[in-house]
Amino acid sequence: MSEHKINIEWSRQGVFSHEGFDRNHQIQFHSDVSLTAAGANNPSAADPEQMLAAALSSCHMQTFLVLASKKRLQVESYQDNAVAILSQREDGKFYVSKITLNPKVEFSGDKIPDRETLENMHHKSHDHCFVANSISCEMEVNIQK
Repeated sequence: MSEHKINIEWSRQGVFSHEGFDRNHQIQFHSDVSLTAAGANNPSAADPEQMLAAALSSCHMQTFLVLASKKRLQVESYQDNAVAILSQREDGKFYVSKITLNPKVEFSGDKIPDRETLENMHHKSHDHCFVANSISCEMEVNIQK
């Protein structure tokens, strides 16, 4: 077992009321690593839905890279444009209903995996990704060329 700690800090900026307030806050990951976060769809900061998609995408990518290295494949780059979909349940509560990963992987060298091998690697990456194993929303992987 391992612990992964963060620190969140928020303080009032301007008016705080039921009609609205500034949602910007800082998330400290390590002494020199922090991120400005805010509520959904704030163009100046990351929102929780984006961070959930980022956590899943990052975990999936790292698992994929481990699998590729064990297969002695030469990965040149990995890019993903992940999307989290926020939906509303019948009881009115909101939740992330689906996260779609759109990974594009560039390989070099003598061993370039075919489509079936890539699909199997992404399937195995999903099965072994601890973030994927921790969330209940639907997840889809659309392999990009």
